[in-house]
Amino acid sequence: MTAVGITGTHVSSGGIALTDGARAVYEQGEVAKFLATASAGGEVNVALIVSQTPTEEGRIVFGDFMMVKTKKNLSENGRVASLAITPKLEMAGFKGDVGEWLDTGPYIDLVNSIEFFRYNAYMGIHNVAPIDIREMLPLTPKVSFLKVGVDFADIRARGSLKAADTPGGVDVPVPVRRKFESIMSIKVITLMDEDGYPNIFPLLSTHFKNPSTLVFKVTSYNEGIKRFDVPCRVALNVLTLDLFTYQLKGELTRFERSLGLEFGVVRVEEAYSSMPPFCGERIA
Repeated sequence: MTAVGITGTHVSSGGIALTDGARAVYEQGEVAKFLATASAGGEVNVALIVSQTPTEEGRIVFGDFMMVKTKKNLSENGRVASLAITPKLEMAGFKGDVGEWLDTGPYIDLVNSIEFFRYNAYMGIHNVAPIDIREMLPLTPKVSFLKVGVDFADIRARGSLKAADTPGGVDVPVPVRRKFESIMSIKVITLMDEDGYPNIFPLLSTHFKNPSTLVFKVTSYNEGIKRFDVPCRVALNVLTLDLFTYQLKGELTRFERSLGLEFGVVRVEEAYSSMPPFCGERIA
């Protein structure tokens, strides 16, 4: 879908412009688009929000669809981060500020024109909100499938060789662990940045050392995560080709090196379904 300009009663955008590459990613329909939020107390959350669509220069709009914790967080804290990943592994993302919810006007029409909502009478959007873009995230524009294959092999062969068991945590259900470990799924992680906004990184290669400890490879497309102090609170989300999506929350406990490679270790403390009819319900 091609983005359109919005005019009328809405205030003009105060954000910075998307790059041409980022706009091309966000204008595509079948793209994994994640939105990271945080509560007033800084507890992070990341959800699949496929309705994110460019409007005027410097602005993205999205609709309220099966949002539970995301909407609650936004009522307390309008600072967000977004990451979009195409089936060809093209990436773009930004930090921004969410404006007021609207229930009428051209933004509503724009979001409801998205194919996912247009052809389903039960999925119409009734509330939308704009995001003014504050800064672009320094993401790799595109990751090769070869690179993902190498990282996947590394995480399976070496990712749990050194990682010690991490006390605490919950046992993540086997079906959820399989989604996170699949090479055919998209994974992201979010954590609070020093500027008071959540930040978000792609995690295309992850592995469970045990039912409550997830290990991910630190690699060229997410190495910025190394600048964060650990331990810290994190949230992760996975999207599979068959449109299953789950969220994990816990603590990034440490980074470890093994045979020249670097890995992050996450103690999982909560697991949630992000699909109807159990959207937002805790499953572990």
